[in-house]
Amino acid sequence: MRRYFVGAAAGLLIAAGAGFLVLLSGRLPVAASSAPPGWESRLARRIVDASVERQAPRRANPIAPTDAELLTGLKLYRNNCAGCHGDGNAASAWGAQFYPPVPQFGSRPPGKPDWQIHWIVENGLRYSGMGGWKGQMPEADVWRVAAFLSRLDELPPSVAAAWKPPAAR
Repeated sequence: MRRYFVGAAAGLLIAAGAGFLVLLSGRLPVAASSAPPGWESRLARRIVDASVERQAPRRANPIAPTDAELLTGLKLYRNNCAGCHGDGNAASAWGAQFYPPVPQFGSRPPGKPDWQIHWIVENGLRYSGMGGWKGQMPEADVWRVAAFLSRLDELPPSVAAAWKPPAAR
């Protein structure tokens, strides 16, 4: 039985070593214009989601999600974020050139609570092109953007109309 476990462990080490050598051999595509392999996208998404979930402090948003505050968050988003993430009516062609491609919130809302979005906006995400806005934007404004983005699927009618005018829906 001991030989079996030693053999299994050796097999796993050899497979891991071979995989590592493939990674170091330069055989994986690295051009930002190439589509990432499915396993890479899934793995990266899981790593980012787990890390943000663990590192972002669960804080209550001090900004009440009133129509006026959400409209302010929308305006802040359009002025500071839409260049990469799209404006709700059209995707950002520039954001699509990043690697990984920048999420386009007009077609796929972030699906994260506002405390996680706040953390991402303030701190940025390594290896994604998402810079941190801490010190660049007042914290209350970061919370407004987070409140807006975390509610994209359930915006009040007046805010939804400003985000995606009826002709654009």
